[in-house]
Amino acid sequence: MAMNPVRRKILMTGGLLAASGIFPFSAHAAPDQISVGWYPGLLGSNFKRSYLDTYEYASTVKLVESFDNARFTQMQANRNRPNLHVGVFTDVLLPLIARSGLVAPLDVKKIPNLADFDPNVVRPVGEFAAPVTYGSWGIAYNSKYVKEPIRGWADLLRDDLKGHVSSPNITYNSSVYTLDAMASLKGGSLRDPVAGMELLHQIRKSGPGLWDQESIAVGWMKTGEIWATPYFSGNVLAMQRDPDLADLRFCLPEEGTYSLPMSVTRVVNPTGGDAPEAFINHMFGVEAQEAFARIGGGRPVNVKAKVPADVAALVPPAQDLKTLDWEYFAEHRAAIVDQWRQIVNR
Repeated sequence: MAMNPVRRKILMTGGLLAASGIFPFSAHAAPDQISVGWYPGLLGSNFKRSYLDTYEYASTVKLVESFDNARFTQMQANRNRPNLHVGVFTDVLLPLIARSGLVAPLDVKKIPNLADFDPNVVRPVGEFAAPVTYGSWGIAYNSKYVKEPIRGWADLLRDDLKGHVSSPNITYNSSVYTLDAMASLKGGSLRDPVAGMELLHQIRKSGPGLWDQESIAVGWMKTGEIWATPYFSGNVLAMQRDPDLADLRFCLPEEGTYSLPMSVTRVVNPTGGDAPEAFINHMFGVEAQEAFARIGGGRPVNVKAKVPADVAALVPPAQDLKTLDWEYFAEHRAAIVDQWRQIVNR
């Protein structure tokens, strides 16, 4: 009986890949079941549509949605009986995660798509994690109310915006970018943040307060209670599709825009075989990379993936974005959080 040519191609390709050791399962056997931890809400939905729904073996992947701090806390609590195989994190926690013994180095032999990883994208903890996408941390504002466009971090203190500006609280990890930005207006930085905290206190007291969850920020933007807030470029691109936020704009601050990468880690787990690496490899493939650029508004890290024009406009190449010293923050986190509570939230 003649074999269907499509089936013949699949079987031949699967056999060659299995023989080469690139993938741990044959063409006729699905990989082991694995658990993947990433974000809830809009970001998590965009991750699922881009990275999971495009995966041939999506049915073998269980999603566990939580924010970075909660995810890492659970990993620590389940050290002896891990329930994750793959975890996604922003840079804030990566130094602690890399030193925790809870994640393994990413093996390029098992994740061959890493060979096409953009060399300009920083990997702050080396082989223990790699950004799967990145966006910009800048300023979202509603042009319906803001008649003079926002051009930089200093504009958050403008008189015409007073009372209608918010910012994330320290419980939201990306607030650290804003702290560095505001401190820099007074000659400070993350290492010398007091002046920035005073400015954030001013913003907190003059408006509705600081937000801890994105849903609060979005709600305030929709109702017009706030007109501007530091925010992630990818979510702005997604929210611009909402009729209630058609006037939403995004500013790449003239003082400097920050790179906000989301990195994938391979959790140490005796179960799952090489299925975690197979899924991670898919995440770095061109199809998934281009899907998230289109759906989630993040810039691809695979040099072979195309960058949509709207993403390129809001997310400059990695070498043109600012980064922070996350090792320093990890070492001084408790002190910085304590200062924030004493100054910003007083």
